[in-house]
Order: sequence, then C-alpha cells, then structure tokens
Amino acid sequence: MNTVEHTVLGGPDSFMTVRHLVVHGTNFEIGRALGSLAAERYGLNPASLAADPLYARVRRACFAEHYPIHLERVRGVAAALDLDANDDSFDLGILPYHLGPGPPAPACSVVYYPPSTTATGRGYLSRNYDFSTGTIAELMGLPLPLEVRSQMRPVMSEPYLMEWYPEDGGYASLAIQAFDVLSGVLDGINSEGLAVSIMADEEAIADLGPRLEGHPGPPKAIGLHELQVMRFLLDTCRTTDEAKEALLAVRQYYFAIPCHYIVADRSGRSFVFENSTGRNVQHVIDGGGEAQAVTNFQIHRHPEAGSAPEEPLTFETNAFWRYRTLVGRIAARKGLLTVDDIRANNACVSVQALFARMRENPAAESIAAGTRVRTLWHSLYDLNRRTAGFSFYLGEGIHADGTPTERRSGYLGFALDAAGAASHGR
Repeated sequence: MNTVEHTVLGGPDSFMTVRHLVVHGTNFEIGRALGSLAAERYGLNPASLAADPLYARVRRACFAEHYPIHLERVRGVAAALDLDANDDSFDLGILPYHLGPGPPAPACSVVYYPPSTTATGRGYLSRNYDFSTGTIAELMGLPLPLEVRSQMRPVMSEPYLMEWYPEDGGYASLAIQAFDVLSGVLDGINSEGLAVSIMADEEAIADLGPRLEGHPGPPKAIGLHELQVMRFLLDTCRTTDEAKEALLAVRQYYFAIPCHYIVADRSGRSFVFENSTGRNVQHVIDGGGEAQAVTNFQIHRHPEAGSAPEEPLTFETNAFWRYRTLVGRIAARKGLLTVDDIRANNACVSVQALFARMRENPAAESIAAGTRVRTLWHSLYDLNRRTAGFSFYLGEGIHADGTPTERRSGYLGFALDAAGAASHGR
C-alpha cells in the first residue's frame, strides 16, 4: 500500500483547493484510505452513513454480483471506520462531502475528437465543467443561521484528482472527483485509453420539475448512482463496445439529478448514453468515428440540433447555443485540429463567453451579472498517451477598463504511470 497526496492548487487567492491523491494497493486498501480521508478531513462518521437495513443489504448484494471491485473498497471503508462491512445498519458505498441535500445541475460542454481529426493523430476528450461557486445553503436556499452558513465551504471548493492503481482487479485510472470521495467521478481516463464524462440532463430536470426524485436522505434505490457509473466504467471497461454493454446491463439511479454520458476510446470510437426522462428507455448515440459533441439537452430528442435555426439566447436555451457553436466551429475548420484549436473551441462556450454573448442583449445583462456559475475547469484528455491537462477557475478579477474577468490557472498536466498499471480483473 502506497498513498501520496499533495496540493496542486490552493491558497487565499484561489477559489478551489485541488489535491492530487495517488494510491497503489488492493481495492480494500484503496477503500480504507478513502474512508480514513473522509473521516479525518470531513468528519464523516457512522451516524452520517445510517441506512435502511433492507436497502443496504440488497445494495451490497448488487455490488457483490455486478461490481465486486467496489464491494472490496466498501470493506476497506468499513475497516477505516471500525465497522462490520456486513452490518446492514450502514450504507458504506457512498462517502459524501460538501453535498448536503443534493447539488444543482452542472452545465457542461464536451467534445470527443478522434485521431483522424487531429494534427497529432491522437484522440482527445475536451470538457468544460460549469457549476456554481456557492455553498449548498446558498444553492438550495436553506434557512440556516448566519453562523452556520459562514462556516460552510462552497460545494465545489475541494475537487480531487484521484489516481488509483488497484492491484487485485480493475484498471488504473486518473479522474477528477467531487461530491463523493469514494466514487464521485466527473470525468476521467483509464490505463486502456477509455475516457468518460458526465453532464446534467437539463431537459429531464425541467420536464420533471417538482417530480424530480432525488435522495435527500439514505438512497432507497439499488444499483449505481450517476457518478458511480463513471467510476464503474473506468474500473471495468477497455473499449466503447464494452462500455455500451456495461451501461445497458447495470442498474442505475440518480442520487441528485438525471445525467447523461459521453464515452470514448483510443481507437477513435465514441458514443453518448442517455436515459429517457422517465428512465424507461436507454439511447446509445454512436459518434460514427467523427468528432462528437454533447451539452445538456437530450440528443435523441433533438438529432438535428446542430443545424437548427438559432434561438434567442437565454439560460433556458444556452445548452443548444453551446452545442451549435461547437458543431459549427468543428464543421468550419479546414484541415486537422491542433490542441490549441480544441482548447479554443471549448473557450468559445465557457460561462465567460456565454455571459459576453448575453450582455449583447441589455435585458439579459442583469441575469448574467447575478449568476454565480463559472467554468470551474477545462479538462483535456489525450486518450492515446493517457494524459490529462486541467485549467482551473481561481476567482474574479478586473480588467483595466473596469469590466469583470476571471482568474484561471495555467494547464496542470498529469499522466497515468503505465508501469504501475495493474492487470485487469473483475
């Protein structure tokens, strides 16, 4: 067992503290390390993991049958908290932090570029993660006392770059995580060159409205929550074909909000996976070997969105604007795309770019000015080299002319250690 953690970004002038945690060991040891981290850093204790015994028991049985890698990590969490892993009084499959009753929807823009479209001849997954800079009390409008609210950290103030090298099953992986220390993957890549990303399904959220069925308490659902699905794919899948079958076979539920996914592999293949609003139908939209973009609407309901007439830009339509902008820029490009081109494409649909466009309409100026959503990071994965670069939001600044701007980090680079990647096994 070997665990190394260091802070790659932080300090009084940084909105976020980003830590890089590298763990070599068995899955039991990985779980034990994460359980100890959650207890020591975030005060997680058995009382906060209390569960309905029936659901806890069946969820554990589901992990045993379909995701034994995760069950081994759950056993490690139990050891860290000095609990019996078979005690049905606790659900140890989730280690939440900064989460409260459930986060609002992140608005994200992701593109996969296969090797045939890039100047380097390598495939890239390029992702904007757009989310609020507020605390859970601010986001949910919770009527908490001032002294309590003042002690709360912003929901996205402490993401982790998790680099895991399991020795007894599962692929090595590098992923950025939040909300759930154990399996809160938001995007990542594994040692086989499979990359994944998750996005909120804003159409399902809007359609469901007050009927949205999140889990403000212990989940009464069996299977994998929306972020665990990403961890499951990184642990167990080598290709997009394997990932398609895995997503269709595994039981899923959403802990907080409906989401959809994009998955790509180093061979140049990709697909978007969407559940219908009622989660009764699953849709697999294949990329066909071409660049594939996705934002926050359901592509299966709007297959021609890239060529649709432009609508007035509002927060309700901005997912379509971001998609059309990405698809249009990719189509207009003559020749192969460089890494700078790929970064520029995502920059054109960042929150800053969205606000600049909205400010062209005086009626939207106050809406843009009063919104706390920012592009908290841009991640760029090189699927063939198994590397990743991240540019993080640091805070606000002011231009010389007095207009607001963002402070951002340069790109921080990370690479999976091919020599340290363990052989796969379920």
